[in-house]
Amino acid sequence: MEIRLRRILGYLGLLPFIAFSFIPLLVAFPEGYVFNLLLSFYGGIILSFLGGMTWSWTDSSKSKLSLITGITFSLVGFFIITISNMFLFYSLCLGLVGFILFYLFELRVSKMMLNSEYRNLRTLLTASVSICYLVAISTYSW
Repeated sequence: MEIRLRRILGYLGLLPFIAFSFIPLLVAFPEGYVFNLLLSFYGGIILSFLGGMTWSWTDSSKSKLSLITGITFSLVGFFIITISNMFLFYSLCLGLVGFILFYLFELRVSKMMLNSEYRNLRTLLTASVSICYLVAISTYSW
């Protein structure tokens, strides 16, 4: 497993979460709203991407469940994107829950989580993304 490349790409992928969740603290409406909207869109895309990763998991005893669950997460990511413009607060909440649930699912099913470096990376990334969502939710202005 190329953990160094995964770490670099993971941290680069984390940067938009950080930017989109903390910039609204510095700017007022409507710019703050736009960054929250971008956070929701980006989170939905990344959640869909994570769901698609399950296609490469090879444990045959859990492959059907993994595929169905992965597709479900991909659809949740798409749903987040589709409702973001009208129900932004709820799409942010759903994004937070989606990332946490996907992490727990991956922890239980993916063989990659047996690698401690990868598991630590995924734990750090999920915790960081969760903090970003919590910041966006807690500072959301209706």
